[in-house]
Amino acid sequence: MLRSANLAASTSRFCPGYRRGVQVLRERPTTILQPPEPTVRQRKTDSDVSKPSPRNAKRNEVGVQLLSRRLHDQIFRNVSFPSPQTSYVQISKEHLALHGLDPTQGSVLPDIGFQLPPLQGSTLLEHFHRIGTHTAEPWLSLSKQHASSKLPPKPDNWELQSGWTKYNYLPNGSSYSEHVEFPIHDGQPESMLTFDVETMPKHHPYAIMACAASPNAWYAWISPWLLGESEDPAQLIPMGDPSVPKVVVGHNVSYDRARISEEYNIQGSQTRFIDTMSLHVAVSGISSHQRPAWMKHRKTKETELRQQEEAIEAIESLTATAQAKYEAETDPQKREEYRQMYETLNEGLHQLQEATIDTAEVPNVDGQGAEEVEEKRWEDITAVNSLAEVAKLHCNIAVSKDIRNDLIEGNFDYVSENIVDFLDYCCNDVHVTHEVYNAILPRFLEACPHPVSFAGILTMGSSFLPVNQEWEKYIERAEKTYRDMEAKVESKLVEMAETAKDLMDQEEVWKADPWLCQLDWTPKVASKSRGVIVEAEPIPEPDPQMKSPPEWFVKITSEPMSTFCRERIIPHLLQLSFEGHPMQLTSKDGWHYIDGNGEIQRLPTSLDKRVGMILNPKNAGALLNSGQMTSLHPELALIMSKAKKPDDIESQLVQLAESVLTEWSNKDVSSNPWLSQLDWLSAEDKRRKKEKPPKPPQVMWPKWYWDATKPQKDVPRGTLGITVRSRIAPILLRLSWKDWPLVHSREHGWMFRVPPNTEATLRSKPLDFYDPADEHINEIKVKGGFQFYKLPHKDGEKANVGNPLGKTFIKYAQDGTLKSPKDEARDALDLNAICSYWISARDRIMNQMVVWESGDRQLGFPTPSSSPSPPTSEAAGGQEKWGVIVPQVVTMGTVTRRAIEKTWLTASNAKKNRVGSELKAMVRAPDGYAIVGADVDSEELWISSCMGDAQFGLHGATAIGWMTLEGTKAAGTDLHSKTAAILNISRDQAKVFNYSRIYGAGMRHAILLLLQSNSAMLQEMAQKLAENLYASTKGKNTHRTDIFERKFWFGGTESFLFNKLEEIALSDKPQTPALGCGVTYALSKEYLPTGFGTDYLPSRINWVVQSSGVDYLHLLIVSMQYLTQKYNINARYLISVHDELRYLVTEEDKYRAALALQIANLWTRCMFAYRLGMDDLPQGVAFFSAVDVDHVLRKEVFMPCTTPSQPTPIPPGESLDIEGVLEKTNGGTLLKDGSPMPEVDSTPLVGRLDGFEVPDCLVHRSPNAAFLQAQATTDFNEIKALAQQVYGKPFEGDISAGKVKQRRPSGAPKRQLGSGDEYDWSPIVDKLLATEGINNLYQ
Repeated sequence: MLRSANLAASTSRFCPGYRRGVQVLRERPTTILQPPEPTVRQRKTDSDVSKPSPRNAKRNEVGVQLLSRRLHDQIFRNVSFPSPQTSYVQISKEHLALHGLDPTQGSVLPDIGFQLPPLQGSTLLEHFHRIGTHTAEPWLSLSKQHASSKLPPKPDNWELQSGWTKYNYLPNGSSYSEHVEFPIHDGQPESMLTFDVETMPKHHPYAIMACAASPNAWYAWISPWLLGESEDPAQLIPMGDPSVPKVVVGHNVSYDRARISEEYNIQGSQTRFIDTMSLHVAVSGISSHQRPAWMKHRKTKETELRQQEEAIEAIESLTATAQAKYEAETDPQKREEYRQMYETLNEGLHQLQEATIDTAEVPNVDGQGAEEVEEKRWEDITAVNSLAEVAKLHCNIAVSKDIRNDLIEGNFDYVSENIVDFLDYCCNDVHVTHEVYNAILPRFLEACPHPVSFAGILTMGSSFLPVNQEWEKYIERAEKTYRDMEAKVESKLVEMAETAKDLMDQEEVWKADPWLCQLDWTPKVASKSRGVIVEAEPIPEPDPQMKSPPEWFVKITSEPMSTFCRERIIPHLLQLSFEGHPMQLTSKDGWHYIDGNGEIQRLPTSLDKRVGMILNPKNAGALLNSGQMTSLHPELALIMSKAKKPDDIESQLVQLAESVLTEWSNKDVSSNPWLSQLDWLSAEDKRRKKEKPPKPPQVMWPKWYWDATKPQKDVPRGTLGITVRSRIAPILLRLSWKDWPLVHSREHGWMFRVPPNTEATLRSKPLDFYDPADEHINEIKVKGGFQFYKLPHKDGEKANVGNPLGKTFIKYAQDGTLKSPKDEARDALDLNAICSYWISARDRIMNQMVVWESGDRQLGFPTPSSSPSPPTSEAAGGQEKWGVIVPQVVTMGTVTRRAIEKTWLTASNAKKNRVGSELKAMVRAPDGYAIVGADVDSEELWISSCMGDAQFGLHGATAIGWMTLEGTKAAGTDLHSKTAAILNISRDQAKVFNYSRIYGAGMRHAILLLLQSNSAMLQEMAQKLAENLYASTKGKNTHRTDIFERKFWFGGTESFLFNKLEEIALSDKPQTPALGCGVTYALSKEYLPTGFGTDYLPSRINWVVQSSGVDYLHLLIVSMQYLTQKYNINARYLISVHDELRYLVTEEDKYRAALALQIANLWTRCMFAYRLGMDDLPQGVAFFSAVDVDHVLRKEVFMPCTTPSQPTPIPPGESLDIEGVLEKTNGGTLLKDGSPMPEVDSTPLVGRLDGFEVPDCLVHRSPNAAFLQAQATTDFNEIKALAQQVYGKPFEGDISAGKVKQRRPSGAPKRQLGSGDEYDWSPIVDKLLATEGINNLYQ
């Protein structure tokens, strides 16, 4: 500390000679430190490119090696910022010493120097503005022109033909349509389009229709598949000549881009896509932490609006009633009362209607009506990302998306029959999108004014991924590996379940088991739904010898001459026929016969009436005598047909019956057309037939087993559906936590049960149970004296663990904390561990839309040569094929403007114990190409620390800055090693703590991470370690705004960093230091309430860091775009994943592309330093540590990418540091012929300086040494003394003594529904209603 130094002179509000906003054009003095012989981080210096000796390398005042003079003179020309004052340097050195950092121990790096491409301007700032405008054109001009244009009126009618139809609008009414191959006007492809596609996801991912609109015309495209003209649904939409620059605007336009034909070509197109959703997110988006509050606010507003509308409707009715009574009343006095009622109600109604209009108005945030804007909350001027919400916010357009459900449900017949309706819907989305675009593009260009920002998102929106036949094999291997492992675990679980089920009748056993007693053992009947079919015992057949006679025989032998026997039995026994056709009897037609044509015929004697009795003189008698009817027993038939019958007729009939029964009792009567009509069942047979069989014995299962066998689609009934994600799996596995059995609670999730009188120190408190479902657990606690504790959750004690077999518990299984008898849980945990990535990502991976090259669809891949296949084609056999995936990247998907994508931007690196984690390595370079890229080393950590260093104007001036630049793992002086030492954890674990802290996470997050890393650690210990960590890193906070006019951190290694981040985040108009991009309205100070937890400070700090990281990426991409174009390097942007940037480059240009990447990184880092007021750059961050030249997409070229689903290692690629790159490019030339780079470039400068302004690059430098010392010291009394020197007044009290509670402004009083500001007209309403016989408004 500066105890003896007199700071009075140096702590004036502004330093002597300090001129803000002025670039002092003078030679900057350089301090040369001569350190002792270095012992750490000595790099190879055997490259011929390193000109000066490393020992004579240029260093700053704190020992950080800077750029070689040769590079410095080329980049930081025409600029020299004021050197940091001696007092600043002294404070820095003491600050570093306080934290155990020695400036003399800086690393020694090769002093790299080579000829760079000349800057496009007098300074680096002008250079980036020029190349930004150069790479953004012509699309920037087209975008602005399109945003200021109006679309023609929408078509009134649609032509239902496949392909594109153009709808030309003519004001005179002679509008017409014509078929076109692609959107075209005046013989040229349309250069500006607003575009939308519709799909039916249940059928396929391809478009079924699309609409596009330009200032010239409307266009509609219909898939031949939808019209039934083709069975192939894989129809892509043509957009015309890919070499013609075009701008295509859409909402979530990456989805639409993936359906465009020209995007599936390795050569790329000149079409650039602008996403209105991304523009909205960057300007008016909300962070994930704000979403719940926004949803609640919207719901409240909707309720208020509905209540207002109901009130308006009610008062309108009352007003009409008052007017009607006024007009009908003849009494002057009452007439006057009604008139006053009417006027009062009408005025109140007018106020309500105005309030409703105010609620629905679109907030103006562009300068007009500023007083009204100030009353708006952030919830009122932001929205989530759907087109409906965005259109409502920016354009006050209500959009109905109901019809979209019909497309999602995928009823093909319905959609194909109603194509016109869906075209109207698609057309309306295009119209709304264009209105949103017109409103939001100017706001985005105002919020992100630098042309590099616009150019960067254009390039990021054109990513693509080439794949070959290995893609399909990868999916097949990963799925098989996963299914095999799953089947193994599930079979073990099923075996355990079957064993447990067998204990159902052994109540004393399962009740005594601490795991099985948790299951529901209530008996349940297992029936057909569970695959259980129990056959009933058959009714025993009677003894044939004891068989009863048939029913007809019993009747005829008991009463032979009864009417029933004469009508229904005897004619069949006589076997009567009419003209050879057997007589038949039915209840409907009586006696009849079937003729040769199969038709029913009645007897000629029936007079076409139903004959019930055939054996009489009229029918059988007459027909037997005429010979038309015959009988097997003609004499008996004639006797029975006469009116008078002999006395022995009954005995004859019984004798006939006995003879028939004797003859046919053992024959098949179905062959006899007469006898088969008799009832051959006996009374006993009928009784037995009616008798219900005895019910089969019931199969009883315990309810838990019965639940586990519930019917599943495409699975045999009764199949046990138990997986590692089932609730009963941990119970069957008998999982225990430190030998204490796991128990599940409805209220608390998974817990562990501790016996009474157990001496153990546990981090959590014993649980109480109030949910009725946990009554049995509470009974165990009360009667048995057991205590229950929650399993640790990554989100803290308040969160419940849903599955102890999840991946967060893998480490506990590995250290023995979580285990089961006989290690049975190992396979289950291994399944979750090994297959966790594939389980979470498989649907997204398997649904990737791959367009394969074929005979009628050429994607521009080189023709296969006769040379052997590249080493990436691991699988032998099979024909090589190539395809393209267009990843659906949202270029600005978060409020920090980071790109998002569900599969590729979340893909992990290949891990040997993760199925499917080799995903990225499935992206392959075709023959003749290489994938060239690099990872930005600690990008956001360096940016953040550089902001802290900017207060001094000196790289490495702060402890975090010096550790980032010069700290080493070997010496234990890098940030991660320091944190690991403080917390006594591994260096890899420390990385998580450091990055989360830099991104704004608080101490609570650190405590949770500590508890996760060590299950034995107590809450108090974690709290103490976290406090030590934050005291050592972030420092302490003054919690006072009266000292140095702000709250600030002090005494920590990162205090300078966080003070600068908070200064930017809490400023009136936060902007990123590099490109000056503004924060979204949702995180703007003017729209946020003040107060802890409601000002979203962590989100705002995170915005400063991550949005600056996006600036870094955009600067890097634009630099690469410029260099590849200028030097004819055949390279195409592939994708950016996290901090990785990759290009597809031809083999002959791969090393020149590697050099271009190094130069782009150098320019980008220098731009950050420049904008932060430092006119030099540390050598250690100037270049990528390595540029990868590879044949697959992966994190590092030496990763074999072996996994359980990819056992064959992928051969390594080539990794080149800057010296290696210079060696490969003839000392650092980008020229194709390898000739040296010229020192002077006579070609005209590219781009323009329109809108360029020289920024105040010194705005981040501290105004005085006193505030620097206040941040560095650990003594609060010294802070007060320093403030007194600056402000000339004493400051009393301790930390927080000057803290002022800030309450959220109440704002204007909220208007009550049903009342005006000036009037309370409820009594008037009551009086009016009283005339209708209603005594009170609220009755």
